[in-house]
Amino acid sequence: MMGKDGKVFGIFSAPGGVGKTTLALLLGWFLRKDGRKVLLIDMDPSSSLSLTAIRERATLIIYERRGLTLSHIFKKVIEDRQQICFEDYLISRAFPPGEDVELDILMSTLDLTRVIDSLWFNQRAKREVLLKELLEALEVRRTHECTIIDSIPFYDRKYVIMVLQGADKCIIPLRPSIIDVYRTEMMLNELPKIVNMGKEELMSKVGLVFNMVRRGSKQIKYMRMYLHFFRERVSPNLKVFSSYIPLKVSFSRIGTEEETAFDREDVRREFSGFFSEFLNWAGLNK
Repeated sequence: MMGKDGKVFGIFSAPGGVGKTTLALLLGWFLRKDGRKVLLIDMDPSSSLSLTAIRERATLIIYERRGLTLSHIFKKVIEDRQQICFEDYLISRAFPPGEDVELDILMSTLDLTRVIDSLWFNQRAKREVLLKELLEALEVRRTHECTIIDSIPFYDRKYVIMVLQGADKCIIPLRPSIIDVYRTEMMLNELPKIVNMGKEELMSKVGLVFNMVRRGSKQIKYMRMYLHFFRERVSPNLKVFSSYIPLKVSFSRIGTEEETAFDREDVRREFSGFFSEFLNWAGLNK
């Protein structure tokens, strides 16, 4: 048992395609190698994290048929107020494959959309804390030192609202492009109005990281301009990680059948700067 001081981290974004799932998996891997017990919650109905981390289709089918998924937990614990054995729902897998440590994974399915919609629209009072209530009922802060929630983008606001209420800190990845920057700025300025949270309280919970950055390109210069833009248009207290994550093919191949002998070491080297800064921001330095 871990005590009651575990931490919960959410990952969401304004646009899609910014690398949320890869970021969640890499954080899980690095935290586990750092000696921490890690839970990954796939809160995306497309199941990208589940498919990438678990890989065996037979296992996914078995767990779905047995109802051992996030959507069934929401229904049983929140709607039906039942007690469950949480360990029965977890799939432990090494990521990347072959590593000597495992991550616990709570898988998602397309049925999550129906269950979340039903709970959200039938429970108008305090519906924004549905995920928070679930995490407390499951006692994830006691069973795991770090819980990482991979959520869908802001186009379905329900998920982002619930993740913000349930997590201790949230990472918002974006690419160094004018489209990603403007959409992220609009999201950050809209969130305080719909999350029932003051702007500075929100700023204390979120951190932006530039992902898929092309080294040696004008994107490096643009990132400095974008930093000034966020500080001016959103808040001077907004956390923007000084470490960025480069665009490298090794990140897309890690954990897949296409992974090469050099990819793992390349990812370790390129991700370590951001990870060190993340540990300090998250209060996880030992």
